[in-house]
This record gives sequence, C-alpha cells and structure tokens, in this order.
Amino acid sequence: MISRELHSPKRTDAKFQQLPERQTTKFILQFLKTALPKFNKNFLLENLSIHKEDDISRELVLFLQDKMETLLIHFDAKKGVDFAVYVRPYLLSAKPIFIIEAKRLPPTNNKDYVQGKTGGLERFKRELSGYGKHLTRSAMIGYIQGKSKEHWLTTINSWIDNKMKEKSDLIWNNNDKLKHDKRYADFISKHERITQFPIILYHFWLILYKE
Repeated sequence: MISRELHSPKRTDAKFQQLPERQTTKFILQFLKTALPKFNKNFLLENLSIHKEDDISRELVLFLQDKMETLLIHFDAKKGVDFAVYVRPYLLSAKPIFIIEAKRLPPTNNKDYVQGKTGGLERFKRELSGYGKHLTRSAMIGYIQGKSKEHWLTTINSWIDNKMKEKSDLIWNNNDKLKHDKRYADFISKHERITQFPIILYHFWLILYKE
C-alpha cells in the first residue's frame, strides 16, 4: 500500500511529508534492498578498480539517483555523513528523512566502522551534526574489498566487545552488536545515544571485489 501511494501520480508532496517516519523508512529500506544488489553486480561486471571510500560513494549516489523512479527522495553525498535522504521538492532548511553512512572494509582508518573520530557507529551514538539526531532509524553500507561478510561480522562485533570493556562516556552493550536481519538488510543493530532515544541501524554490505 505504501509503495502504491508513493508512486501514485495523484499523491501530493505535502502528503508524503506527512507520512510517519516508520512508513517512509520502510519505503527507503525496500528500495535499498532492491537497488544495492544491482549496484554490486554492475560494479563487478564493469571490473571497476576503485578502492577509495569516497570514490565508491560518488558512483553509488549516481546509481541510486538513476534508480529512484519516483523522484521523491534525494540522495546527497557530502562531507560528514555520506548520504542524506530528502523529500522532493527540497525545501530550504529541510531535515533529512533518512541517513546513510558508508564505510570501506577493510577500514580506511583502524576500526572506523565502529569507533573513533570517523567511527560510523560512534557518530550516530554521539549525535554528531548530520547524523540523524531527530531520526530513530537509518543505515550503514559496507564496501567489502577483502575477506567475507562473516569475517567482518565477527571482527566488528569483537571491536564492540572491546568497547563494552572500556571506560567510556558512551553506553556500549550487546544491542550495539550486529545481528542478522531477515527483512531488509544483511544486519541490524540498536544503539543508545547521548540524549535521544536509541537509533536502529540497518547494515547493507556489498562485496566489491572478485572472490
């Protein structure tokens, strides 16, 4: 029903903007579930030799824009968070309705899928500017260019185990660990934040090298 409503030519942009966050999130996640495997396939078929995180993101944003037939959601790769999703037409000072952070695996910087100044999970937990403080659901994309998904799942969860043992101004617990998702993404996780309710992150991992 949501998909039909969003694609309907009779639907107004004002009506879309009034949809609850949970419904817009469902639409975006279903789109990512369909579009990202196609990007993965094309990346390998074209034998692209791209290894920098930002360069992969630039290719991905163009691909997603091309596949977003409804033209209601805008992907914008920028400094800080990688992709911010907006309702179209864009209104000045509008807040994104969904955030996507991308990380390369192996990491560009040590453990930065999880922690540190550029740490993906930590940025959401600290509610850094641009990281969806007003949202309860967002996503991360992993660009895997070495080893398997299961290897990185084990490795990333071990990094979280270590954070749980350290003294920190952030709350780290078992909910931070990535778990298999049966609906949309490869994995799902839930994270305590400094002031807001916990945020749920959906993790989509792409195999961008020939195994």
